[in-house]
Amino acid sequence: MRLIEGQLIHRRYRLDQRLAQGGMGEVWKGYDIELERPVAIKALRADMDNEEAKLKRLRAEAHNSANLAHPNIAALFEYYEHDNIGFLIMEYVPNKSLAEIYKARGPLSTDELLPILIQTARGLYVAHSHGVIHRDVKPANIMVSETGEVKITDFGVSYSTNQAQITQDGMVVGTAQYISPEQAQGEQATPQSDIYSLGVVAYEGLCGHRPFTGATPVDIAAAHVNDPVPPLPDTIDWQLREFVMSMLAKDPADRPANALVVSRTLAKIERRLLDQEASEALTETGHLTRRVMSAPHQPIQLFSAADWVAKQTPKPTATAVPNVPVPAPAAPAVPSVPNVTASPAPSATAVPLPAAEGVAPVPAAPAVPAPAPITQSSVKTTKATSTTIESTTTAGEYDPYEDWPSLNPTPDIPDIPPLDSTPLPGFVPAAKPRQSTIPTSTTVVPPAPTPYTGTPITGATGMTDTTDTTGTPTTDAPSGIANGIANTDLSINENTGKEEPR
Repeated sequence: MRLIEGQLIHRRYRLDQRLAQGGMGEVWKGYDIELERPVAIKALRADMDNEEAKLKRLRAEAHNSANLAHPNIAALFEYYEHDNIGFLIMEYVPNKSLAEIYKARGPLSTDELLPILIQTARGLYVAHSHGVIHRDVKPANIMVSETGEVKITDFGVSYSTNQAQITQDGMVVGTAQYISPEQAQGEQATPQSDIYSLGVVAYEGLCGHRPFTGATPVDIAAAHVNDPVPPLPDTIDWQLREFVMSMLAKDPADRPANALVVSRTLAKIERRLLDQEASEALTETGHLTRRVMSAPHQPIQLFSAADWVAKQTPKPTATAVPNVPVPAPAAPAVPSVPNVTASPAPSATAVPLPAAEGVAPVPAAPAVPAPAPITQSSVKTTKATSTTIESTTTAGEYDPYEDWPSLNPTPDIPDIPPLDSTPLPGFVPAAKPRQSTIPTSTTVVPPAPTPYTGTPITGATGMTDTTDTTGTPTTDAPSGIANGIANTDLSINENTGKEEPR
């Protein structure tokens, strides 16, 4: 089965562009029409011999990559077989490989190389934790984005501890330029084998070339087994140089214990080098060269309700009055004192002379009172108006509140006129709600008494009482009788204290 552009795989993945073709298969850039995302499709070549062995290898790669979920490992989405052709649907990584970066730029600085090595070691540690050995760590399988993110790809020759043996005994698996000595001798690969290959990647990134070269892959593999590793240049940091050489030890037991140790050690070296670089820059220039700059701060203008109303209310046009500064009151003139040269006082004690006859003695000068203590109320009295500020502080007097910004007026704040009672434009007052009459009390108020309109009562003196009497009497008294005495003048007896008729 020949793969062509536009072909639909598994009724879901469309082949858009062939990216690479190797001895085992080919890699295409595809498109997932259901999830609408680009994918990478790895397929076996149809013209290969021993298709069954190659198919087993592809199934093992799918099995080993299925459980590896990590940001530094390219994810596997799906595995599909059709007409004895297997397809690996993987995450598409549109980045350059580390091999392309090495070819274009040569050796890298530690600021760029160490983050790549740290992320690669973290991804390898996750794979080793799941019992998966990559066995082909090299710059071509390390993808680096423009932001420095790393993705490990191509677990095609990976080995898992819980899978059946596929490679024949004594068969060398890997790339000769980055192969470990035990792999070159046909032994079983271990996590330390991937650490050795990562050490070769670090060596190439620091020096710009690999540690061993040869005419054939066999010569290069033999050099990994027998030849000592050439030392790194002295210009490289000594701690980084020693650690990379420990990763390239011939004996796996002499290498770091695991990839996590590699990641943490390289991170410590990176942090120390950054601190050292910052310290040197601070010593030479007086300021740090590595800074994080943010956008300039724009202050937020806050307005009160009065400010907003003043801006919204139209003001009548008026002739602008120039703001003439009010001159400060002039200090009182001090009479000038003539510059008289004082003669030196005699050393003898002055004796007062007796007053002459007919001449009044000169009174003594009054004592000058001691200055009063300076207090807040007596130092400065400020009277502020809308346009001027009058100060009672005399010239030359000490003003302890002169530098206080809270007491001095701020000329930048405009004067806001008082609000008038006119409504704002477009303002419609809300209607008053209807109020129902609710009795506040259930107390019954008695009616007011009516005036007495009966027959007038005539007293014993023969005078008629025309005074209005409140209330209604029980009976009208007959003429001349009211309890025996009617309208009789009474007087108080001084002996008995009782009222008696006159």
